[in-house]
Parts: sequence; structure tokens; C-alpha cells
Amino acid sequence: MLFANGVNPHEWWAKGEGEAMELSSTLQPLAAFKRDITVLRDLHVFNNTSGPHWPLFSNYLSGAQFKETLIPEGGESLDQVIARHTGRETAVPSLVLAVEPAESGLRSGVPGVYYSTVSWSSKNTPIAPEVYPRAVFDRLFDTSGLLRDKSVLDAVLAQSKDTRRSLGAQDQQKLDEFMTSVRDLEQRIERATKAERLEGWRPTLAKPNMERPAAELPQDVREHMRMMLDLILLAWRMDKTRVATLIFNRDVSHMKFGFLDGVLNEQLHSISHHKEDPKKLASYQRINQFHVEQLAYLMQRMKQVDEGGGTTMLDNVILQFGSNMFNGDSHDGRNLPMVLAGHGGGSIAGGRVLDLSRKAEEQQRACNLYLTIAQRMGVKLERFGDSVGALSGLMG
Repeated sequence: MLFANGVNPHEWWAKGEGEAMELSSTLQPLAAFKRDITVLRDLHVFNNTSGPHWPLFSNYLSGAQFKETLIPEGGESLDQVIARHTGRETAVPSLVLAVEPAESGLRSGVPGVYYSTVSWSSKNTPIAPEVYPRAVFDRLFDTSGLLRDKSVLDAVLAQSKDTRRSLGAQDQQKLDEFMTSVRDLEQRIERATKAERLEGWRPTLAKPNMERPAAELPQDVREHMRMMLDLILLAWRMDKTRVATLIFNRDVSHMKFGFLDGVLNEQLHSISHHKEDPKKLASYQRINQFHVEQLAYLMQRMKQVDEGGGTTMLDNVILQFGSNMFNGDSHDGRNLPMVLAGHGGGSIAGGRVLDLSRKAEEQQRACNLYLTIAQRMGVKLERFGDSVGALSGLMG
């Protein structure tokens, strides 16, 4: 879960451990969940630590050096690395969601998508996030379109065998790449339409416990965010997917938060450039706190889901929450404001601050965290991005 444009740097901190942990005003919504969170300090995406917005956003989940080219070029993101592994067991490999729609065309000479997605299935393939709740719901539960696609795939697979014999080596490679994506779709159809699971574990819900959302885009930001969080919870309860990414605001966000008491009715991006102005700083902090409230809402709902053996869903998930920069006024990509919530199946203790400020620079790389999360999700991976190894002190 990502919110854009950083935090009020004076009001993002945590101290101590367990129930004695002290939280800043911004993190106060998590007061009831102190034992379920790990607050990270001095974690950085080193490839881009300052400068224009887009390198600090597009590479948030990859740590890649994104190129200032007309054709998108970056690196595969953490969520998609995990999805390639866990997606073999679920109807939908991953959900990529947002509350603000992706940009198209160019902005400041680079692809506009750099400002509006952090999910990449390859270095040249950004995934535009879905903003319509109904479309998300239908992707999870409407398999009629997949069944129609199956007959088309059968014909494509048959024709490809005849076509391949007449192609040169380079064209055969291109055809093989295309057919890989076709086979991925074929496997998705099979998973999504099978009647019974073969695994011992059973989801906590057999049918959706929410109505199909309206076709229109929600006009209230609060309603939109909660609906997306509810859809993630529903997808996980029914084991439709095991990976989800939610962008609360795209970079250089146009979103306004005048509905919050005491908040200036200006765009988030403008407020983040506060220049130490007290009114803007106060608005900035309250907007940050609002985003933390969304995390608290999801955690509370997950804590109410009994998954057997004395555990709740919150015990069995890893939620990564934060922003792509620290102080939006200086575009500071060091010391990312980041909270991990949940216990990862008992492997993350929680109730602490993991302070990396005294570690060597190579130990402060965000990609070390991403590698650790991927490994905990069962991905056999020795490196990710610019990682040098698992994040010391997180698991155990």
C-alpha cells in the first residue's frame, strides 16, 4: 500500500517496543496494533534518492534504475515476482489497484505511467492499476469471459504449431514469448473455473460477502479507498489471489483532502511542498494520518478473520505500507516512511522499531527488505534489484 508525496518529517517517528512503544501523531491510528507492526527506519531505494518525482515513484517496488526514455524501461517489481510464484495456485495472479487513475502519454519528457504505477511485470511492461471497484470484483468472480476465451486459445495453440515450422530462429523466439503469455492465460482459465481445490487449506469464505459494486467510479475518496481495501480482504479470504498492490494516490497527486477537518483544500502535491509553513505542515500531517487510518482499518478487519489454529488473517499476512519519499518538500528518497504490519505466518515478531541508521549503507537497501518478503512468500531467490542479502533482524 503506497501513498504519494512523502510525510510531514516532524510527525513520523516511533520509539520503544511492545505496548510501551511511543507513536507520533501521524502513527497514532496504529496505537491498538503496536504488537502487530514493525516501523522501519533508514531504509532507502538507492538508485534514486533525490531529484524529480518519477524516479522516486516508479522504482518504489523494484529498486531499478528507470530510464529517461520515451519507451518505459525499468525493472520487475516485487509484487509481480511473488505473483509469478503464488499465482500458480490462484485464479488471479495479483491485483494491481489504485484510487487515482494511471496517466497516459508523456509528462516532462518521460512516460506518464512512471508517475502512476509501481507494478511492472518486466522491465518494459508497466501494469496500469485498476481504479473501478466493479472491474476488480468482476475479475475475481466473473469467469464467463474466460470460458469464451478458452475456445479461442485452443485454436491459437493449434495454429502456432504449424506456424512455428516455417519461422526463422529469431521469429521463433518471438512466437515462443507470445505463446508463454497464452499458456499463462490458459492456466489462469483452468484455475479460475475448476470446481474443487486440491489443497488441504480452505478459504474462510465460500461466496462473496459484499454486493457487486456500482459501475460508476466512487466520487468520495474515503468510500473509494475503503472499497478497494474491502476487495483486497475479500480476494484474500476467498484465496482468489495472494498478492495485492494498492496506490492511494499517484505521484504529483491531484487529490484534495478538504473533507478532513483543518486541511487546506489544495492538491496533495502542493501541500507536500510546505516550505515549513505551519498551515501546510498541519494539513500534510493530517493527510498522512488519514492514510495511516486506512491501514488501521484493514488491520482491524483482518484481525477479525479467524483462520484456525488460534490465528487470524493478520497473523498470516505481510502488509507493506508507506510512501515513496520522506520529506516531499525536498523529494528525499532516503529513510522511506515504511511500516510492516502482520506477522507473516509467525515469522515477524512485531511490536518494534527496526532502526538501520547505524548499519552499513548496503544493509539499508529497500531491496534487502523486498528479497526477504519474496523469500518468506516461498520464492527461491538469492537477489532482487540491488539487494546484498536478506534484511538483517526482520525475521525470527
